[in-house]
Amino acid sequence: MDDREEVGQLLARVALRDAKAFEALYHQVASRLLAVAMRVTQERAMAEDVLQEVFTAIWHRTATAAPGQHRTLAWLCVVTRHRAIDLLRQRKPEEPLHWRSDSGEEQTHDVAADGGSPLDQLLSHADDAQLTRCMGTLETEPRQALLLAFYEGLTHNEIAQRMARPLGTVKAWTRRSLMRLKGCMEAVA
Repeated sequence: MDDREEVGQLLARVALRDAKAFEALYHQVASRLLAVAMRVTQERAMAEDVLQEVFTAIWHRTATAAPGQHRTLAWLCVVTRHRAIDLLRQRKPEEPLHWRSDSGEEQTHDVAADGGSPLDQLLSHADDAQLTRCMGTLETEPRQALLLAFYEGLTHNEIAQRMARPLGTVKAWTRRSLMRLKGCMEAVA
């Protein structure tokens, strides 16, 4: 039996969801299909992605072949080539971070950091430290009421129930605590 017949028979068995036939097919043709994908993409990682997509499609769609369609190694090579071309077309062009201008000068792109500038990070850290210090100046129960409101998102009624305190007391604690925090934060700034 030649390769063409063997690949055709394996594909027919794969259509019947024969996992052993799928494995045998992979071992028999994967290296050839990878070479086809490499010729088109010129990148091993992309070629491996193409190969994975082709074999996934084979497993899921082999049963839906058109009547009279002969599936052979040549057919698999064509499918692989087309999948590689499709992947290249979908790929966004990449712009290098370093390049040479027409005058020969080396150029680079400036990429903004996700965390902001070092000054912004320092100021944010200082603000966090100041807020922590100011929170420490509040009495225990008013501080707890404020934390429940802002970190857990509880309403005044829910805070009053959780802390077993009157609603008016919780509202007063929250208002006064916010005013004290504002004064403390402004005193440093």
